[in-house]
Amino acid sequence: MADHVFPRVDVETRRLRLRSFAASDAGDVHAAWQDEQFMRTAPVGYPYAGADLATAAEWCNGTEKRRQDGLGAELAVEPRGGGRLLGHVALFSVRWSLRIAEIHYWTAPWARGHGYAGEAARAVAEWALRDVAFERISLQADVHNTASRRVADAAGFHFEGVQRSVVPARDGSRMDLAVYSLIRADLRPSPV
Repeated sequence: MADHVFPRVDVETRRLRLRSFAASDAGDVHAAWQDEQFMRTAPVGYPYAGADLATAAEWCNGTEKRRQDGLGAELAVEPRGGGRLLGHVALFSVRWSLRIAEIHYWTAPWARGHGYAGEAARAVAEWALRDVAFERISLQADVHNTASRRVADAAGFHFEGVQRSVVPARDGSRMDLAVYSLIRADLRPSPV
């Protein structure tokens, strides 16, 4: 186990429960990975395009080891009262010495349009900033991925600008990334 590890907890919101992945999530994870819209926005080289159910199960089971190794926190999003997997929120690119991480999310095709990703991303970012004492959670999205950018806005992340020509795009061009962040000071109530 790494020196720095995210605690294993459930994070709850008014509508959602964010919890560790289980082997029983593999079918829904696999279905989300195969979704055409999801694949259009996945980064070039995304390793799970065309992956089989066994690979999805292996990924679900591996999230706990990645947490124990201090690499991040990957949480399944489900309705607060239980039910089908709605999505995924992850903290990754963790730099424990600086207390910073990046956040990533996806929503299952059957759960889109309900604001779950924004609610889940905000809850995980607040948990990391308040309870795990992180200083900054950053978020990057393709400038043309309006859905992901809407999630960033809905989650209360602050737009910082655009990094140009950062990663390869599927059409062979280079992708510009919109950069957002949430820092601990953003969570303080405003003085009246």
